[in-house]
Amino acid sequence: MIKIITIKKLKAHEKTDGINFAKVKKAIRQKGYFTKPIIVDDKNFIILDGHHRTKALLNLGYKKIPALLVDYQNPKIKVVGRRKNIKINKRIVIKNALAKKLFPYKTSKHLVPNRPAKFEIKLEKLQ
Repeated sequence: MIKIITIKKLKAHEKTDGINFAKVKKAIRQKGYFTKPIIVDDKNFIILDGHHRTKALLNLGYKKIPALLVDYQNPKIKVVGRRKNIKINKRIVIKNALAKKLFPYKTSKHLVPNRPAKFEIKLEKLQ
């Protein structure tokens, strides 16, 4: 279920990349609306997908963000590592996020079924 949540509630598990952040921020500002909800663990409010979008909205002065809240323990939700030298699984993602020990940018990829295909909300609703 997509909910509008307070950004300050969220916990990151990965760092962001400056170049990608700038592109995402510019795109959001130019569109004037938000089109892709982030994915968030409904128990710990850990961002599973959408670190750059979250940082961009916060940097633009918004306080809220659309999020698809998911049960991270659902076996249909998978996490895969993108770096050979870093071990990653759900337990490690949660542990590191809660300890504020962030992985490098693009360390993980979360496979979440039933992501919303079409979504749009005006930025002013995220104040």
